[in-house]
Amino acid sequence: MDLKDPKNQQMLIVGILMAAVLYFYFFATFLPFGFRAQLDQRGMLMAQHAKLTLDLAKARQMVNDLPKLKKEYEELHASWLLARQLLPEEKEVASLLSKVTIAGQQSGVRFALFKPNPPVDKGYYMEHPVEVSVTGGFHEVATFLGEIANLSRIVNVSRLSLVSLEEEPVEESVQANFTASAYTLKRSSQNEAKRARSE
Repeated sequence: MDLKDPKNQQMLIVGILMAAVLYFYFFATFLPFGFRAQLDQRGMLMAQHAKLTLDLAKARQMVNDLPKLKKEYEELHASWLLARQLLPEEKEVASLLSKVTIAGQQSGVRFALFKPNPPVDKGYYMEHPVEVSVTGGFHEVATFLGEIANLSRIVNVSRLSLVSLEEEPVEESVQANFTASAYTLKRSSQNEAKRARSE
């Protein structure tokens, strides 16, 4: 090959230019239209496609689970409404405690102690404990405890102790000491419930 021949020089220059163009196209990373840039963009798009496909599969699964989740929500909401009915509001505690004393009087027990203690914070609700001591016959005391259990609101009897009073007449042969606890929703829980109902 004679390099002095102008045709050979042109072919050599064209070959060098083609090699340079091909080099820049395939190996240069700074060119936005080069092979490397397109390969990187393709990889990025494939990763994005895989992520979106996964997100779509999750969304489809959630749509398929929607009836189940709605049913679960309805069950939880019904449980919440029942709990709200069973848990009095703060202002109803005095009324509830008076129902306890009325139940005691109707059962035929005599109150020796009825001492409300300070409320105890239990997170979402408040506990209002009352120390109670009653005397009466065994059946009267059992009837009284049954009346407490059957109140429309939740009243929990704990630390129950029954003591036989042998020296007393038959009408007052048993002394029952226990803590009766009424429960109320905290104000923030009530506000959240009202907000959830309005939505």
